[in-house]
Amino acid sequence: MFKSRSALESYRAHPVANSVKGGSRAVRLGEIPDSPLLHLGVYPGGAAGIAAGVLEVLGGPLPDSSVRAAAAADHLIMRIAPDQYWVLGGESGLGARLRSAIPADGGCVTSLDWARTRLLIEGPAARALLGRLLAIDLDPRVFPLRGFAQTGIHHVAGLLLRASEDRYEFLVPRTFAASTWEVLIDVARSFGYDVMPEEPAPVLTSSLQRE
Repeated sequence: MFKSRSALESYRAHPVANSVKGGSRAVRLGEIPDSPLLHLGVYPGGAAGIAAGVLEVLGGPLPDSSVRAAAAADHLIMRIAPDQYWVLGGESGLGARLRSAIPADGGCVTSLDWARTRLLIEGPAARALLGRLLAIDLDPRVFPLRGFAQTGIHHVAGLLLRASEDRYEFLVPRTFAASTWEVLIDVARSFGYDVMPEEPAPVLTSSLQRE
């Protein structure tokens, strides 16, 4: 059986770190591999069927908000357009379960598992680093926990998620993951940074579940 390789494998083969004067490292960068990501498309007139299927399988309703994800068990549901949603996390067979629960004329379920790379930016300077790259307001009063935005880093479109107090995740198209990683590393040098080991992480932290 073939195993998909990370788009950052050649970069992560040689982990690096960089300290600013005084030896401080205020940012940690990494990748969350093997992250299940599904796209739900709603056909005209199919909203009720999609909503019922999602409630049955995920145990939570589709969100109304287009700027904050909804938590359902160990999944996050994001409304990325009026008739489109992303489901992040969960078990590997989630797509098949949703396809069985959703009427064929109601909508479609497409796996994006290997179409996106899930980058991690965390640490006390994570917001300051991203502030140099993004044209959006990351103030916690505006961009709360589970807040997300479709934005871009260095002309590469992606989705930014605030996963915890000082932790952000950027879901970027796999073909642009390496160039985006290079940009993050370059900006992180002025803060001091570590590259984290590759470790799968749960989608929902305790702080997300409390919100």
